[in-house]
Amino acid sequence: MTDETPSDPPPPTGEALPLARYARVATRNPDLAREQIGRIFCPHGLILTGSDAGSLFEARHHSAAFGGLTINFVSYGTRVEIDPGCLDRFFLLQIPLEGSALVRNGPHEILADPGRATLLSPAFPTRMVWQTGCAKLIVQVPRGLLEEHVVRVLDRIPRPFDFDPAIDLTRPRGAAILSQARLLRHLVESRGRSGPGADTVERELASAFVTLLVGHMLERSGGGAALAPSQRVSVAPAHVRRAEEYIRAHLDSALSLPHLAEKAGSSMRSLQDGFRQFRASTISDYILAQRLDRWRALILASDTEAKVGDLALGVGLNHLGRAAAAYRDRFGEAPSQTLRQRRR
Repeated sequence: MTDETPSDPPPPTGEALPLARYARVATRNPDLAREQIGRIFCPHGLILTGSDAGSLFEARHHSAAFGGLTINFVSYGTRVEIDPGCLDRFFLLQIPLEGSALVRNGPHEILADPGRATLLSPAFPTRMVWQTGCAKLIVQVPRGLLEEHVVRVLDRIPRPFDFDPAIDLTRPRGAAILSQARLLRHLVESRGRSGPGADTVERELASAFVTLLVGHMLERSGGGAALAPSQRVSVAPAHVRRAEEYIRAHLDSALSLPHLAEKAGSSMRSLQDGFRQFRASTISDYILAQRLDRWRALILASDTEAKVGDLALGVGLNHLGRAAAAYRDRFGEAPSQTLRQRRR
């Protein structure tokens, strides 16, 4: 490659790429691609290894929030090696639409292609080699959200999440996962003005999809039979889970402790103790974290005319100075930086 900075590729012509309305990254500069995609997923190493890497490299990343998940399209054009280490904060479902990739997640190694997807555990280091022409539909699932579903099924959390990440898309469970991922993509692409209850519908569809992924995890880890009984202490009681669900559904509202206790069907003291014991958090800290996560998702899904302050107000963050400081602490950048990256 020459020292000259490559110019960004023009918008796609002909048949639109998946999630084209939600383009976040479009560049032929590998360093810029690594930085921008790393902000959306996590910091990672990116090495071009294709014989024609300089001429073929063309990073594209399209990303949209959906019901607490993030639906993505990613391609690089040429052969690349990607090293994100441990994903830590999220699970990653990767479905190759074209081409293939060698994926290593902990002790497991899978050759992924349009007939075989991968669900990556955040507990183990990941390394990937995407072959020339590989393009993937990727669903990012927050670790906490998936853990909640595991708890509801097992009354315990497997630690570490040791399961075979390979998903055979030709078998019934894999075909169901593929069908539902396509549905989520279609709903995002056809999204228009939000009508009454649209957010609730999206959350319910996303929840059903996560349940499918949990079924795969349990199937590929022997049904969870080997999990240690001592891990049952992670289970939160029903009143804590009810409060969490109410909080996530009403982030734009005033959320007082007496009102939450009433909705959860518990005393205020019991609810406070439940969050401290089972979530290692105060209720106010939990509410703030949920609002910050939703704020970031809205910024990433916003159009070019959006204002971060307006989006903050829409999730109940009424003190913008304190909200911006908390955002920086949680995500390592200011909300305005996230929006600028979105506009590039």
